[in-house]
Amino acid sequence: MIIPEPLKPGATIAVISPASAPKPEKLKTGIAYLKQKGYRIKEGSHLWGKNKYLSGHGPEQLADLHAAFADDEVDMIICSRGGYGTPRYLDDLDYELITQHPKFFVGYSDITALQCALGVETGLVTISGAMVAVEMAAEGGIDSYTEKSFWDLVSKPFSGQVLRNPDDIPHKMIRGGSGEGPLVGGCLSLFNNLMGTPYFPDVAGGIMVLEDIGENVQHLDRMLSQFKMAGFFHGEERIQGLMLGQFIDTWETADEDDFSLEELVSGIIGDVDFPIISNLAYGHNMRKMSLPLGARVRLDGNSGSLTLL
Repeated sequence: MIIPEPLKPGATIAVISPASAPKPEKLKTGIAYLKQKGYRIKEGSHLWGKNKYLSGHGPEQLADLHAAFADDEVDMIICSRGGYGTPRYLDDLDYELITQHPKFFVGYSDITALQCALGVETGLVTISGAMVAVEMAAEGGIDSYTEKSFWDLVSKPFSGQVLRNPDDIPHKMIRGGSGEGPLVGGCLSLFNNLMGTPYFPDVAGGIMVLEDIGENVQHLDRMLSQFKMAGFFHGEERIQGLMLGQFIDTWETADEDDFSLEELVSGIIGDVDFPIISNLAYGHNMRKMSLPLGARVRLDGNSGSLTLL
């Protein structure tokens, strides 16, 4: 895997909209935050675009992605927001260009599809973390834990960093022990939908992390069952650890017949020999850790900590 160099003070950050159109006021706030932090900002030519629920028609997003990677003055690329649309143009990305100009690429949610494709096709480690028109534009300012987690991850060497939940969000240990491997996953529905395509990562021996928003319990049941049938939890191709983050608007709308997350894990995944934790401070909530997808990590199921190797 290719791990970009840590970000330096005063570096240049490109801001692009490869998925849905950001809200203009949120985007302005997020860009102002980055400038206040001392970074130089380059806006994608189609950053403010809008095409129904997308930011463009496809060629626009591709042009901004390619321009940001090709520009050697740009040290990091942060997406304005997630939403929808990135799977549309994965076949059309210039992966050779991106391989020749590696740099941090930041986002989550729908951006998961892009991050998986970049990992598979280029070996680039990407950052599943805070976005410009979301966390960096939060009302009242970016959460302090979210802020520290993000900037520590991109501005310090990976090796030796230990990521863990804030004290007020305790993790839940479903199964203890430890496991090592490359970090794979992201937004569950996007990750699941890439199965059967050239852009789905090799999960065997990896540490899988999953989160989502707006998926009901039955949808999670279906997707976890598909992962089980694919051999991710048992046998020679199994993962070495599972981290379950925040599932927003799932159990808030559940009824008495719906299983809990722990019951789903027990009923679908069953007895395994790798660590499993839930309630990881990671996902679509504003208080969250950032994670390096593709990097080699060690998960301690007992303490809930993730060490970057």
